[in-house]
Amino acid sequence: MKSKVVIVRGNNAYSMVQKGLDELNIDIREDRVVVKPNLIINEPYPTTTSPETVEALVKYLRKFGKEIIIAEGSGWCETWEAFRDLGYIDLAKKYGLKLVDLNRDRYEVRKRLDALTLKKFELPITLKNSYLISAAVLKTHSLTGVTLSLKNMMGATIGEEIEVAKKRRFHRRLDESIVDINLYLKPNLAVIDGRKACIGGELGGIAKEMGVMIFSNDLVAADTVGAKLLGFDPMNIRYLKLAQAKGLGTADLEKIDVIELR
Repeated sequence: MKSKVVIVRGNNAYSMVQKGLDELNIDIREDRVVVKPNLIINEPYPTTTSPETVEALVKYLRKFGKEIIIAEGSGWCETWEAFRDLGYIDLAKKYGLKLVDLNRDRYEVRKRLDALTLKKFELPITLKNSYLISAAVLKTHSLTGVTLSLKNMMGATIGEEIEVAKKRRFHRRLDESIVDINLYLKPNLAVIDGRKACIGGELGGIAKEMGVMIFSNDLVAADTVGAKLLGFDPMNIRYLKLAQAKGLGTADLEKIDVIELR
Protein backbone atom coordinates (compact mmCIF):
# COMPACT_ATOMS: atom_id res chain seq x y z
CA MET A 1 0.00 0.00 0.00
CA LYS A 2 1.37 3.40 -0.98
CA SER A 3 2.07 6.14 1.54
CA LYS A 4 -0.23 9.13 1.11
CA VAL A 5 1.08 12.68 0.90
CA VAL A 6 -1.21 15.64 0.41
CA ILE A 7 0.05 18.86 -1.16
CA VAL A 8 -2.25 21.84 -0.74
CA ARG A 9 -1.51 24.89 -2.86
CA GLY A 10 -2.42 28.39 -1.76
CA ASN A 11 -1.48 30.96 0.86
CA ASN A 12 -4.25 30.87 3.48
CA ALA A 13 -2.91 28.79 6.37
CA TYR A 14 -6.27 27.90 7.89
CA SER A 15 -7.85 26.87 4.59
CA MET A 16 -4.79 24.82 3.65
CA VAL A 17 -4.67 23.02 7.00
CA GLN A 18 -8.36 22.23 6.82
CA LYS A 19 -8.12 20.83 3.30
CA GLY A 20 -4.98 18.83 4.03
CA LEU A 21 -6.18 17.23 7.26
CA ASP A 22 -9.67 16.59 5.89
CA GLU A 23 -8.07 14.72 2.99
CA LEU A 24 -5.92 12.65 5.37
CA ASN A 25 -8.96 12.02 7.60
CA ILE A 26 -6.78 11.94 10.71
CA ASP A 27 -7.90 9.91 13.71
CA ILE A 28 -6.76 10.97 17.18
CA ARG A 29 -7.24 8.40 19.92
CA GLU A 30 -4.76 9.80 22.42
CA ASP A 31 -5.96 12.16 25.17
CA ARG A 32 -3.27 14.73 24.41
CA VAL A 33 -2.10 16.35 21.17
CA VAL A 34 1.37 17.89 21.06
CA VAL A 35 2.21 20.30 18.25
CA LYS A 36 5.97 20.58 17.86
CA PRO A 37 6.91 23.62 15.72
CA ASN A 38 10.41 24.45 14.50
CA LEU A 39 11.52 27.28 16.81
CA ILE A 40 15.24 26.64 16.62
CA ILE A 41 15.87 30.37 17.12
CA ASN A 42 13.79 33.49 17.76
CA GLU A 43 13.75 34.55 14.10
CA PRO A 44 10.48 34.82 12.15
CA TYR A 45 8.97 32.58 9.49
CA PRO A 46 10.22 30.96 7.30
CA THR A 47 13.31 30.41 9.45
CA THR A 48 10.85 29.13 12.05
CA THR A 49 7.30 27.81 12.01
CA SER A 50 4.71 30.54 11.63
CA PRO A 51 2.34 30.91 14.61
CA GLU A 52 -0.36 31.43 11.98
CA THR A 53 0.10 27.83 10.85
CA VAL A 54 0.09 26.51 14.42
CA GLU A 55 -3.04 28.54 15.15
CA ALA A 56 -4.69 26.96 12.09
CA LEU A 57 -3.77 23.54 13.47
CA VAL A 58 -5.14 24.43 16.90
CA LYS A 59 -8.45 25.60 15.41
CA TYR A 60 -8.76 22.35 13.48
CA LEU A 61 -7.72 20.12 16.37
CA ARG A 62 -10.12 21.59 18.92
CA LYS A 63 -13.00 19.62 17.40
CA PHE A 64 -11.44 16.42 18.73
CA GLY A 65 -11.88 17.59 22.33
CA LYS A 66 -8.30 16.76 23.32
CA GLU A 67 -5.78 18.66 25.41
CA ILE A 68 -3.49 20.60 23.03
CA ILE A 69 0.08 21.43 23.97
CA ILE A 70 2.70 23.38 22.01
CA ALA A 71 6.15 22.04 22.86
CA GLU A 72 9.66 22.86 21.66
CA GLY A 73 13.26 22.77 22.78
CA SER A 74 15.06 25.57 20.96
CA GLY A 75 18.68 25.15 19.99
CA TRP A 76 20.04 28.67 19.41
CA CYS A 77 18.14 30.66 22.02
CA GLU A 78 16.17 30.01 25.18
CA THR A 79 12.89 28.36 24.26
CA TRP A 80 10.84 30.93 26.16
CA GLU A 81 12.56 33.70 24.19
CA ALA A 82 11.33 32.05 21.00
CA PHE A 83 7.84 31.56 22.45
CA ARG A 84 7.73 35.24 23.41
CA ASP A 85 9.36 36.83 20.37
CA LEU A 86 7.51 34.73 17.79
CA GLY A 87 4.02 35.18 19.22
CA TYR A 88 3.48 31.79 20.82
CA ILE A 89 2.80 33.11 24.32
CA ASP A 90 0.01 35.27 22.89
CA LEU A 91 -1.30 32.28 20.92
CA ALA A 92 -1.32 30.10 24.04
CA LYS A 93 -3.20 32.75 26.02
CA LYS A 94 -5.77 33.18 23.24
CA TYR A 95 -6.69 29.49 23.21
CA GLY A 96 -5.82 28.47 26.77
CA LEU A 97 -2.97 26.24 25.65
CA LYS A 98 0.00 24.93 27.59
CA LEU A 99 3.51 25.77 26.37
CA VAL A 100 6.31 23.37 27.28
CA ASP A 101 10.07 23.90 27.05
CA LEU A 102 11.25 20.40 26.16
CA ASN A 103 14.84 21.31 26.99
CA ARG A 104 13.81 21.29 30.65
CA ASP A 105 11.04 18.71 30.63
CA ARG A 106 11.06 15.69 32.89
CA TYR A 107 12.13 12.57 31.01
CA GLU A 108 12.51 8.83 31.08
CA VAL A 109 15.43 6.95 29.59
CA ARG A 110 14.67 4.60 26.71
CA LYS A 111 17.07 2.14 25.10
CA ARG A 112 17.15 0.59 21.64
CA LEU A 113 19.77 -1.91 20.56
CA ASP A 114 18.77 -1.31 16.93
CA ALA A 115 19.47 2.44 17.12
CA LEU A 116 22.10 3.66 14.67
CA THR A 117 23.95 5.86 17.18
CA LEU A 118 21.69 6.84 20.12
CA LYS A 119 21.55 3.61 22.09
CA LYS A 120 20.03 5.57 24.99
CA PHE A 121 17.56 8.42 24.70
CA GLU A 122 15.96 10.81 27.17
CA LEU A 123 12.31 10.89 26.10
CA PRO A 124 10.47 14.02 27.31
CA ILE A 125 7.50 13.08 29.48
CA THR A 126 5.26 15.62 27.71
CA LEU A 127 5.57 13.61 24.49
CA LYS A 128 4.82 10.24 26.06
CA ASN A 129 1.51 8.70 24.96
CA SER A 130 0.64 11.80 22.93
CA TYR A 131 -0.52 12.35 19.36
CA LEU A 132 2.59 14.10 18.09
CA ILE A 133 2.58 16.54 15.18
CA SER A 134 5.81 17.74 13.59
CA ALA A 135 4.89 21.23 12.33
CA ALA A 136 7.92 22.02 10.22
CA VAL A 137 9.03 24.52 7.58
CA LEU A 138 10.17 23.84 4.03
CA LYS A 139 13.89 24.59 4.41
CA THR A 140 17.27 23.72 3.01
CA HIS A 141 20.13 22.78 5.34
CA SER A 142 23.88 23.17 5.02
CA LEU A 143 24.66 19.64 6.25
CA THR A 144 21.67 17.45 5.42
CA GLY A 145 20.44 19.19 2.28
CA VAL A 146 16.97 19.71 3.69
CA THR A 147 15.49 20.17 7.15
CA LEU A 148 11.85 19.13 7.23
CA SER A 149 9.54 17.09 9.49
CA LEU A 150 12.03 14.41 10.59
CA LYS A 151 14.86 16.78 11.42
CA ASN A 152 12.40 19.05 13.21
CA MET A 153 12.19 16.37 15.90
CA MET A 154 15.73 17.19 17.02
CA GLY A 155 14.08 19.98 18.97
CA ALA A 156 11.90 17.41 20.74
CA THR A 157 14.83 16.39 22.92
CA ILE A 158 16.10 17.25 26.36
CA GLY A 159 18.63 20.09 26.45
CA GLU A 160 21.94 20.23 28.29
CA GLU A 161 22.83 22.59 31.11
CA ILE A 162 26.02 23.82 29.43
CA GLU A 163 25.24 26.35 26.68
CA VAL A 164 21.78 26.89 25.24
CA ALA A 165 20.28 23.41 24.66
CA LYS A 166 23.50 22.15 23.03
CA LYS A 167 21.69 20.31 20.25
CA ARG A 168 25.05 20.20 18.51
CA ARG A 169 25.72 17.00 20.40
CA PHE A 170 23.64 15.22 17.74
CA HIS A 171 25.78 16.57 14.90
CA ARG A 172 28.57 14.06 15.45
CA ARG A 173 26.50 11.62 13.39
CA LEU A 174 23.72 13.91 12.27
CA ASP A 175 21.85 11.73 9.78
CA GLU A 176 21.89 8.77 12.15
CA SER A 177 20.75 10.95 15.05
CA ILE A 178 17.78 12.25 13.06
CA VAL A 179 16.66 8.70 12.33
CA ASP A 180 17.17 7.49 15.90
CA ILE A 181 15.24 10.38 17.44
CA ASN A 182 12.29 9.53 15.21
CA LEU A 183 12.57 5.85 16.11
CA TYR A 184 12.16 6.78 19.76
CA LEU A 185 9.46 9.41 19.23
CA LYS A 186 7.63 8.28 16.02
CA PRO A 187 5.42 11.31 15.31
CA ASN A 188 1.90 10.68 14.05
CA LEU A 189 1.66 13.52 11.55
CA ALA A 190 3.85 15.77 9.42
CA VAL A 191 2.74 19.27 8.48
CA ILE A 192 5.33 21.15 6.42
CA ASP A 193 4.60 24.82 5.77
CA GLY A 194 5.99 25.76 2.41
CA ARG A 195 3.91 28.84 1.70
CA LYS A 196 7.37 30.33 1.88
CA ALA A 197 10.51 28.22 1.80
CA CYS A 198 13.77 29.09 3.55
CA ILE A 199 16.51 28.70 0.94
CA GLY A 200 20.27 28.84 1.37
CA GLY A 201 20.67 28.31 5.09
CA GLU A 202 18.75 26.90 8.03
CA LEU A 203 19.20 30.00 10.20
CA GLY A 204 19.50 32.88 7.77
CA GLY A 205 18.21 31.75 4.41
CA ILE A 206 16.27 33.69 1.82
CA ALA A 207 12.47 33.46 1.77
CA LYS A 208 11.08 32.05 -1.46
CA GLU A 209 7.38 32.04 -2.29
CA MET A 210 6.30 28.43 -2.86
CA GLY A 211 2.60 28.45 -1.96
CA VAL A 212 2.37 24.89 -0.64
CA MET A 213 1.75 22.89 2.50
CA ILE A 214 2.55 19.19 2.80
CA PHE A 215 0.61 16.73 4.99
CA SER A 216 1.23 13.06 5.70
CA ASN A 217 1.07 10.38 8.38
CA ASP A 218 4.37 9.12 6.93
CA LEU A 219 7.10 11.62 7.83
CA VAL A 220 9.64 10.02 5.51
CA ALA A 221 7.25 10.32 2.58
CA ALA A 222 6.43 13.92 3.52
CA ASP A 223 10.11 14.84 3.60
CA THR A 224 10.72 12.99 0.34
CA VAL A 225 8.07 15.08 -1.40
CA GLY A 226 9.38 18.22 0.32
CA ALA A 227 12.92 17.51 -0.84
CA LYS A 228 11.66 17.06 -4.39
CA LEU A 229 9.82 20.39 -4.26
CA LEU A 230 13.05 22.03 -3.11
CA GLY A 231 14.83 20.66 -6.15
CA PHE A 232 16.68 17.75 -4.53
CA ASP A 233 16.81 14.11 -5.54
CA PRO A 234 15.38 12.52 -2.37
CA MET A 235 17.61 9.47 -2.78
CA ASN A 236 20.60 11.78 -2.36
CA ILE A 237 19.33 12.83 1.09
CA ARG A 238 21.13 10.40 3.35
CA TYR A 239 18.82 10.56 6.36
CA LEU A 240 15.85 9.72 4.15
CA LYS A 241 17.53 6.56 2.89
CA LEU A 242 18.48 5.58 6.44
CA ALA A 243 14.95 6.28 7.70
CA GLN A 244 13.46 4.11 4.99
CA ALA A 245 15.89 1.31 5.79
CA LYS A 246 14.84 1.46 9.46
CA GLY A 247 11.17 1.15 8.55
CA LEU A 248 10.12 4.70 9.42
CA GLY A 249 8.43 5.25 6.06
CA THR A 250 9.03 5.38 2.34
CA ALA A 251 11.55 7.53 0.50
CA ASP A 252 10.66 6.07 -2.90
CA LEU A 253 8.58 8.54 -4.90
CA GLU A 254 7.11 5.69 -6.95
CA LYS A 255 5.62 4.26 -3.76
CA ILE A 256 4.05 7.54 -2.62
CA ASP A 257 0.54 8.54 -3.60
CA VAL A 258 0.73 12.34 -3.97
CA ILE A 259 -2.59 14.16 -3.97
CA GLU A 260 -2.63 17.85 -4.92
CA LEU A 261 -5.40 20.19 -3.81
CA ARG A 262 -6.08 23.87 -4.29
